Amino acid sequence: MSKTAVLLIDPYNDFLHLDGKLYNRLAESLKDSDTITHLSEVVMVARTLHIPIFYCMHQQTNAHTFQGWNYLSDSQKVLQSQMVFEEGSFGAGYYEGLQPDFDAGDVAVSKHWNSSSFANTDLDYQLRKRGISKLVFAGLVANTCIESTARYAYELGYEITMLSDATAGFSIEAKSAATDLIWPLFTNRICSTAEWANLVEDGPGGE
Repeated sequence: MSKTAVLLIDPYNDFLHLDGKLYNRLAESLKDSDTITHLSEVVMVARTLHIPIFYCMHQQTNAHTFQGWNYLSDSQKVLQSQMVFEEGSFGAGYYEGLQPDFDAGDVAVSKHWNSSSFANTDLDYQLRKRGISKLVFAGLVANTCIESTARYAYELGYEITMLSDATAGFSIEAKSAATDLIWPLFTNRICSTAEWANLVEDGPGGE
């Protein structure tokens, strides 16, 4: 497992908690995939097998985050208008049970501004310093940050495993389009959380 890491992307309360600012937009897909249960299972398996989890979180917002910016994207406009992932707020906290455990080898990389957790962050550097070449993807959102980060990993030469039930989209259709149509274009393996757990628990051949 020494070459393997889990990338857990944006397990924020604003996405996953009933009181989160974007929860309602994800609720149908979260329920359909039982996403929170599977994210918890990913963390449990990683802890049991001593696989480090790299926490890839979106930049948090405050009243001045986008001050002076030109050309805000639609998603940045939503973050600005709704103060999503607001610094110091409940919504910007980790969902209960999905917090990092740094004593277990987890890593919190620098936060991403748009979709890719590699762009303008230290993620690649942190992975390569630890000799990691195999990445397992879980988190949010299936057809934005997960997809963008995995595409970037593909370009950088990492081996990619995507967990189809440990994610969600802003609709069931959008999530299914990502997992069924888009992810296969750049992924080495797409599987359920249970299938991945069986692979890694079987030993080195399942890395």
